Amino acid sequence: MTERVEALTRIETGLARLQRNALLTALRPALSPDEVGRLLKAAGLPGGAPMDALYGWKDGTQTVGVKLDDIQIFPGFYLLSLEDAIANYRAFVADSRWSPGWLPLFANGGGDFYLVDLGGEPSGLVRHFRIDEPEHPVEFLSLPDMTSTLAAAFEQGVIFVDLNGYLEMHDLRFASLAAELNPGVPWWTH
Repeated sequence: MTERVEALTRIETGLARLQRNALLTALRPALSPDEVGRLLKAAGLPGGAPMDALYGWKDGTQTVGVKLDDIQIFPGFYLLSLEDAIANYRAFVADSRWSPGWLPLFANGGGDFYLVDLGGEPSGLVRHFRIDEPEHPVEFLSLPDMTSTLAAAFEQGVIFVDLNGYLEMHDLRFASLAAELNPGVPWWTH
């Protein structure tokens, strides 16, 4: 099992342990690498192993008939289907705050995204796009770094379900864990 897929499996195990059954049921079946590549190419975006791994695990989350709070894969964000990711990319690509090659992967339902930069150098940086902010910092050097950090957060109890049934995280503990696991990222280390 590759490291990319292994981290996603660890996240899924953490979600199951926390009994996030609505999310686990709403996760859509995987896409083949050929389908991932075809869809990205049609959008003018490059594919590659991280996209193949993510969408070869699950093709996002079914959002019809569910509450967004119930389908968060990590606190505040759900996994977009590749079709929805490309639709959001097309909606934002002309926005002055957006850069060509930014593909949103995780959404909060209010216009904020975690996105992967498929067009920049180096390729694959993960940024947090906040719709009301002018700057969109790099939080992870790659999608595998992000998923490995999230998997560790589930395993260490940093991500948890609160008394009201919401998926939450201990923010300071997550920042400390992210700094430890991502020492080359100024967002976490400065």
